[in-house]
Amino acid sequence: MLQPSNPHVWGTDSLAGQVRAKRIRRRVVELIHATGEGHYGGSLSMVDILCVLFSRFVDRERGDRFILSKGHGAPGYYATLVEFGILAERTLEGYGGFGAALQGHPDMTLNTAIDFSTGSLGQGLSAALGMAIALAQTPARSWVLLGDGECQEGQVWEACMLAARLERGNLIAIVDANGHQEYGFRRRGEAVQPVLNLAEKWRAFGWQVAEVDGHDHLQLTEALNDFSRFRLSPGVVIANTVKGRGSALLEADPDRFHCGRLTACEFREVMEELQ
Repeated sequence: MLQPSNPHVWGTDSLAGQVRAKRIRRRVVELIHATGEGHYGGSLSMVDILCVLFSRFVDRERGDRFILSKGHGAPGYYATLVEFGILAERTLEGYGGFGAALQGHPDMTLNTAIDFSTGSLGQGLSAALGMAIALAQTPARSWVLLGDGECQEGQVWEACMLAARLERGNLIAIVDANGHQEYGFRRRGEAVQPVLNLAEKWRAFGWQVAEVDGHDHLQLTEALNDFSRFRLSPGVVIANTVKGRGSALLEADPDRFHCGRLTACEFREVMEELQ
């Protein structure tokens, strides 16, 4: 997982990643629209992060574990697993239905490709820390993706403090910092970011911190590549993203499309944007 030495190869690889990410986004929108259930905004904001993670870093043969702590982004996670051949595309059929293998939130009891059941926000980092401890004598890594709104949960900071104290350098977190959450805070009519000074807070708990554009595959790769090397302290990438990324319609109204539905006309418009 070393950075390519040839910048021309690197640029070509990044472009291929963007093409792949657009394909994942189309699948996300189709999946949610077909059932009328799911979170467009938070699923789309994290696609580039997942694309980079699963193309270069999450090595299942090595024994790596990945936890989607922001479990409501499940459609983005499922679409990524299909893109990388970890799930068969037919598995998406029946998404969210009674007894289906893929539910509105990841369920490890229904599909072996899912490493941990999530949906109750704030718990994923604790589970990822436990996995990192279990993997301590192996070359494997424990990866976890959180939301910035989720970082208001006290359990996140308890796990954060313990991970640094235990020097779990094989634990790497990424925060999808899209700046929005359901029922977010407002001051004088203006929306306020879920957690202010997020990078400084993680750093104060003893973590190595990088802050990047969460839609720039090169920046994401460089930061994750750095944290993948052996360290005594855990690392976190604050990935600044746009909720609903990929569609001007969805980006323009993040509150509505946190968990809203598209009309048939809007669906066609979004799919045209993602061509």
